[in-house]
Amino acid sequence: MIRNIILIYIFTILCIGCHENDRLIYTTKPSVFFPDYVTGKDSVTYSFRMTKEDRDTIYLTAKLVGKSFETRTPIGLKIDKDQTTAQEGIYYEMEDSYWFELGKGEIKIPIYLIQGGTDIDDDILTIALQLIPTEDIDVAYEDKSRVYVRITNKLVKPSYWEDLLIIYFGEYSQVKHEKCIEVMGHDFPLTMAEIATFPGSYSYFMTQGRTVCYYYATHNEVDENGKKIEVWDPF
Repeated sequence: MIRNIILIYIFTILCIGCHENDRLIYTTKPSVFFPDYVTGKDSVTYSFRMTKEDRDTIYLTAKLVGKSFETRTPIGLKIDKDQTTAQEGIYYEMEDSYWFELGKGEIKIPIYLIQGGTDIDDDILTIALQLIPTEDIDVAYEDKSRVYVRITNKLVKPSYWEDLLIIYFGEYSQVKHEKCIEVMGHDFPLTMAEIATFPGSYSYFMTQGRTVCYYYATHNEVDENGKKIEVWDPF
């Protein structure tokens, strides 16, 4: 019986691996992709309202498929000008090139964001980035080759609210979001991955969620649409 269970488990893992490999673009060269983004979930939104800073840096991870390089090797990364609405030098800056270091299978790509104009006060501007083939590196997965970095000064719902924050803070509204910032003294981390490394980690947000919930249990307030903010059952 146990032997059969083990065989079923191994078969399942192999099927998952085959499904991923089916999407891999055939190439004899090492290839690169964005592991954290896929078509349909390929954007990250940054609000300067989160940090109150004039400049900040976000990092995009690119990973290598295949053998690592024996020398420093540049990746192919371009700005898709047709889909980019943010002006370089005013809202963002980038380095001239990005390199895989000797023996490394991963690279952190810094994107320097600038609060350099008023367009982002009432709008969300986009930097469209695309991995492209080079002489030494191909693109591994077409659906993991693009990332859209969106910049604004507006209050932005965290992309992972429905995946995680909802269990602590309940249904989202901008009014509740503002109250969360007031209670915590800061906005939520940019990505869900940053929650794990945030001081206090998940227990911190669990405590803050209960504090915000207690506030609404003792105050009758409405959201931006005039709907009463109901008390929820925080985790």
